[in-house]
Amino acid sequence: MKKQIKKIAALGITAAMALSASMLASAEGETLRVLNWGNTEEEQIANDAIARFNEAYPDVTVEQTCVPVESWSDFVQKWITMCTSGETPDVISIGLEAAQMAVSNDLLLPLNDIIDADEDLTAKKSEYAEVLLDGFSVDGNIYGLPNGTQTMVVYYNKEMFDAAGIAYPQDGWTWDEFMETARALTTDEVYGFGLSSSYFQLTPWWATNDASLVADDGVTPTINSEGIVEAVTFLNDMVKEGVTPDPISSDVYTMFSAKKLAMVGAGRWVLNTWIDAGLTNDTFDCVQWPVNKKEGSVYGGSAWCISSATEHQDLAVALLKEMVSDETLTAVAAGGQQVPPTEGLATDTAIMGTTPDNILGIWKAVTIASPISAPTYFGDLEQTTLRALEEVFSGAKEPQAALDDAQAEIESAIQ
Repeated sequence: MKKQIKKIAALGITAAMALSASMLASAEGETLRVLNWGNTEEEQIANDAIARFNEAYPDVTVEQTCVPVESWSDFVQKWITMCTSGETPDVISIGLEAAQMAVSNDLLLPLNDIIDADEDLTAKKSEYAEVLLDGFSVDGNIYGLPNGTQTMVVYYNKEMFDAAGIAYPQDGWTWDEFMETARALTTDEVYGFGLSSSYFQLTPWWATNDASLVADDGVTPTINSEGIVEAVTFLNDMVKEGVTPDPISSDVYTMFSAKKLAMVGAGRWVLNTWIDAGLTNDTFDCVQWPVNKKEGSVYGGSAWCISSATEHQDLAVALLKEMVSDETLTAVAAGGQQVPPTEGLATDTAIMGTTPDNILGIWKAVTIASPISAPTYFGDLEQTTLRALEEVFSGAKEPQAALDDAQAEIESAIQ
């Protein structure tokens, strides 16, 4: 029996070596195109991954195009233009906001069968938070493997809580407890909470009220649903009571580091700036988002995908594997902005740091988060929603009226 097992193993190794040799032989003189987005540091991280890929495939030329993103619809249009001009990218990095647009334009290759047939990718898939894969899936098909993510927790100033004799908030606290705390911490010099009016930063309030701007079908807008109206009314009460500065014009993150706010919602991306500003573990910590109907938060981020039009699928898969290797994911996280998308890396303090004390709570927030609402009409949805909230926070319209108008505007735009 042992001889038979050894024989089977030897045959497997021989087959793998033969496949590798076959790929190397067929790869000679081939060119892979990579479409990426981001800054020069992110471009260099991808170049480093490409260099590692070229160690195994030295005869493959890899050309990277890295562009800034002003709107995801423009990014997808550039992608389509590249495809029609004979420069189809084989491997692509996209933000969650572009995933539905890309799939609806048949630009991406479903990865389910590829993952199932590859031992390394199967193992990698098991390390991801399931919700992150859901965000890059359509109708049960996975179209991208995340390389970084963002989420939201509530940061609080420990010194202000201590001075007011208020116990630090604990996971599972409620909206009512949050509001009571924010009121108690508001003084002539300090606001209890800093409400941001950005689309991403507002989403945890919908998520913890078991609501969304888009229905479960991923298509139907639900801007004026009962849950959204209830959440916006709650936020507007903060504005009217003066427990938050103006959500439209205030830089709440600078205000928090300047100790003008007792609490604020943010992700990992603020930590380096705050630490540079002098905040320490003695100064602040974080807690999960307050709950009304369910625990939750929001996540966004990006993923590496394979073009549906690639003529080099095996090579594209090999490059994809390097783009989501632990070495690449660690390099992405090293900048202090992104949260690694796998549990092993996201709970490693050598990667995440040790400030604040509860920094590993950021990974918990990822695991209970909902994806940012990003249907194919994401640009219109974002702009229309934020415009409606400006009308509410400025006092121009009541929440129900503003959201009814926004719903009608979106329905008209997507007909």
